[in-house]
Amino acid sequence: MRSAKHLRFVVLAVFTVMVLVAAVPFWLNRSVNVLLAQTRADRLAQQRLDDVLTSLRDAETAQRGFVITGNEAFLEPYERARRTLPSALHDAKELARTDAERASVWRIARVAELKMAELDETILLRRRTGFEATERVVSSLRGKQYMDELRRLVAAEDARGKARRDALRVELLARSGRSFTVSLAATACNIVVLGALLLIVMRMLRARRAAAAQLETQAGQLTEAVALTTRHNRELKLVAELLRAVEAVPSLPDAGPVIARTMPKLLPGVAGTLFLLRDDDPNMLDRHTQWGTPSDQPLAIDIESCWALRHGARYRTAGYDDPACAHYRTPADEAAGRLCIPLVTHDELVGMLHVEGLACGPGEDEQERLAVTVAEQLALALGNARLRETLRRQSVLDPLTGLFNRRHFDAALKRELARARRKEVPVSLVLVDIDHFKRVNDEYGHAVGDAVLRTIAQQLRLGIREGDIACRYGGEEMVLLLPECTALDAGARAEAIRIALGSIKPNAEGDGPERVTASFGVAAYPVHAQDAEALFWAADKALYRAKEHGRDRVATGA
Repeated sequence: MRSAKHLRFVVLAVFTVMVLVAAVPFWLNRSVNVLLAQTRADRLAQQRLDDVLTSLRDAETAQRGFVITGNEAFLEPYERARRTLPSALHDAKELARTDAERASVWRIARVAELKMAELDETILLRRRTGFEATERVVSSLRGKQYMDELRRLVAAEDARGKARRDALRVELLARSGRSFTVSLAATACNIVVLGALLLIVMRMLRARRAAAAQLETQAGQLTEAVALTTRHNRELKLVAELLRAVEAVPSLPDAGPVIARTMPKLLPGVAGTLFLLRDDDPNMLDRHTQWGTPSDQPLAIDIESCWALRHGARYRTAGYDDPACAHYRTPADEAAGRLCIPLVTHDELVGMLHVEGLACGPGEDEQERLAVTVAEQLALALGNARLRETLRRQSVLDPLTGLFNRRHFDAALKRELARARRKEVPVSLVLVDIDHFKRVNDEYGHAVGDAVLRTIAQQLRLGIREGDIACRYGGEEMVLLLPECTALDAGARAEAIRIALGSIKPNAEGDGPERVTASFGVAAYPVHAQDAEALFWAADKALYRAKEHGRDRVATGA
């Protein structure tokens, strides 16, 4: 009876231990799945918030492009943000689990709605009132404050999410430790109660090792995911820095050194060349800058010499048997690992990015993905830089003669006079007036008159030094600003220009007068005047004397 009781007790103990041992893997797996589900939910919620921030950033970029240019094509990211932002905000609210998360998401949603309303208001104002009124609204920095607040809130939520994931990771380790303790206890009971339990314990240990291996595999995958995310974040940071630097350059040629410094950081070991489209020839591209150790690329290429430019899509030379672009200068057996990417923004070609030395195997696809991403962002930045440069050039140049306009002259005169006072050097001013220009317009027409103005403007540019400024002041009146030049030297320079004008045909393209002369009035600081207005009137009086004494002559201020 006692043996039966002992047997029943042993059987019950064995069954209990077996139940405990069998329950351990299921319990551990369920715990792991719960923790992983919570981690995925946190990542998904953070992704939704990042989508909101990215959508608003794209919409803000579209707003800037539309405010600057007035071109409705810039508003496509803005319209997309209007369509997708409500659903993204709704998803973010649905994914919030705690009161603190809900409060944070509601604050983010409110700031996002305010930012979207500010974009709507600015775009509507640009459509109704134009650039200047909109610029004053944009300069109030209200939209920037919204974006700064939105970035702060999203970053704070990201930090809280990271803290939660760290806590989940600690909990996962703690539960694994408890599982190990239960396993040891079951093993000890099996040894005391029945030797057969040893087999069960061994099986349980094998199950535990399998679970540990699974956890190790998952941990490795998580490590790889973290490393990939870190690398992508670094790439995004470098791309953002590159775009900010390109946006800050005063002119397009200045972007070359910036690009050459950043590209080796984004694509280590990969060389490259950047070609940009010519302003005056839509079929030719000039070599702009290079980095790494690139092959010998031509200074200029046409669209037909590159497969990527001909087809409007990136072209990779992956094997030695692939057709090579005509602009490759190396032998055919060195053509592998090259990639040509057209730089296109708003359906307009800006240039072409050529990279070489791509890694073989899986790394090549990753490098190609990054190169394409950089090219897309670089195309937009270069397109914006070219647009800004064009607008700046149009704002200071006279469209007919190519000389600087009166607005630029007024600013340059004040600047050079201030510099002359600091350095105690002279500044000369030469007023140029074409003699009997009204007669040219009346007899030959305004087209010939415009051609004569262009010819004389070209002669003025040829007759001055680098650093001197030639402007069209108005009508047929032009002005030369000569820094660090005395009145005597300015008069000699004006006399040389006068003689050159008398020896050329005013309109080499067709009909017109055989000869056109001009009168010159010269004045200099500090001999004839002390400020900008007095200096201009001194030169104007000298010009009047030149005309009064028969024109076609140079007169210097008294």
